[in-house]
Amino acid sequence: MAALIIGGDRVTVYATYLQRLGYATIRHWNGRRNSECHKAIPVDTSLVVILIDQVNHGLAKKTRRIANEMHVPVVF
Repeated sequence: MAALIIGGDRVTVYATYLQRLGYATIRHWNGRRNSECHKAIPVDTSLVVILIDQVNHGLAKKTRRIANEMHVPVVF
């Protein structure tokens, strides 16, 4: 299982928690660069965590829409 964390600068606490839950691969996009708005969610992602106070709003909307299309749960 893989998880994607979007937003935040220091996400080691979240990554450690997700690893304890069984997520072997943890990816992090800080959500501040415009180039991240054009990235595709990796196919093996089974959970998306969005830290809404530190992320580009356009990226949050797009990620939520695409994750819903992929039937991947999103946690805010």
